[in-house]
Amino acid sequence: MQYFLLDSGRLISHEVLFDTVWDGRIVDDLALRLAVNSLRNVLHDESKSPQYIATVCKRGYRFLAEVTVKEPYRITEANETGLSHYRLQAQASPARFECTQELVELQEAFQKASNGIRRLVFMQGDQSIGKTALIDSFLAKVQHPGLSVLRARCVQMGGVVEPFLPLLEALQRRCREPNGRLIIERLNHFAPTWLYQMLNVLDSDEIAMLYPKVSHSNTGRMLREGVDFFETLSDNSPFILILDNAQWCDDFTLDLLNFMMFRCSPAKLLIIVSFRLGDYGPGARRIEEMRAELLRRGLCQEMSLQKCRS
Repeated sequence: MQYFLLDSGRLISHEVLFDTVWDGRIVDDLALRLAVNSLRNVLHDESKSPQYIATVCKRGYRFLAEVTVKEPYRITEANETGLSHYRLQAQASPARFECTQELVELQEAFQKASNGIRRLVFMQGDQSIGKTALIDSFLAKVQHPGLSVLRARCVQMGGVVEPFLPLLEALQRRCREPNGRLIIERLNHFAPTWLYQMLNVLDSDEIAMLYPKVSHSNTGRMLREGVDFFETLSDNSPFILILDNAQWCDDFTLDLLNFMMFRCSPAKLLIIVSFRLGDYGPGARRIEEMRAELLRRGLCQEMSLQKCRS
């Protein structure tokens, strides 16, 4: 697709496409026709009455649409202000958590994160013991200019779980909010493979522009791009990433959090992973492995909630 976009209006021969796209590998004309048909399907284009890709018989193809080149994406002060809309509107602070040691520990972890020291908190407790209420209370109290928060929730699934599902769902929800365009632009720049999983927040032209960036997508690339994207949210102001019900989480999401904690660069990042004790969901074993290794290296802290205190 990028060769069509770069040479809009000009004839691109079969030979040029074979040399550039397939890098000299021996392929037949059928492979080229299939690739062009795939692009047409993405663009909802018709070969008999094309709006985007026209076939020049026995010679090649011509991209018909006018192409406009935008300025490269830059992180500006305005971008950062807009991303503060990740901030959750937490519920009123429950009285039983007003002065608990757990709340103090979360506030201390946030303070360290605000100073550029990555923090991950494993919050464990039985069902209905108050994990959600504690997090809501913490969010209601924490204050910082430009603070960003993303809260993802895992759900129990009966079949195969899509990689990074809770994070993708949370981001997609944010993209649909009034300030979602800033998030879409940042995803497009740092994590196009993630944006490609949220095509319903894009129009057809945006999808066409995105396609060349994700032609070689896989979970390994998504892991790397996801880490880069989330870390950019903590470059200049604190970013809190919350994963609720992590005992039901997929391994890919947990691997991403683990990867972020092993990075050595400063980051104003606080990750809170809440999960149930004794609930052996698909993520339980991975959480235990992460906790053991991160604790050994001093890269995380544990918080075990007991019965609610009056």
